Amino acid sequence: MSATCYIGAMPTKPARTATLSALLLVALLVSACAPALGGVDASAFETPAAREVERAAQEAYHRMELGRLRLGVYTTNVLVDLDLPRGARVTVEAFGDDTYRLRLTSDAALGLAWIVTPDGVRRAAADPTAS
Repeated sequence: MSATCYIGAMPTKPARTATLSALLLVALLVSACAPALGGVDASAFETPAAREVERAAQEAYHRMELGRLRLGVYTTNVLVDLDLPRGARVTVEAFGDDTYRLRLTSDAALGLAWIVTPDGVRRAAADPTAS
């Protein structure tokens, strides 16, 4: 048996790894510039009226989660004294012992909605078919 020595370079990564990385980077940059929320301008959510509704949506989320911790199931009873801004309303779209879906909208923030689920609060278009 003869002693042999391998003198060579490490195998190189295929060129497609670099290409794939470049494509992912481009896709990420393009998606950051794309309009979000089904045509709703994201800056619309930064108005004082929209911030008040979002605060109420966050409060609704936390109340629902605290209610589940206390009772073991979700209940809308925890929302009875929720402080809603003038013109705001909560719509229960889905409800069960282990899940729920609330939609908060307001006359002061037309075209905007906040969806509250066990996953948290997300912004959406006010049209229920758009989210």
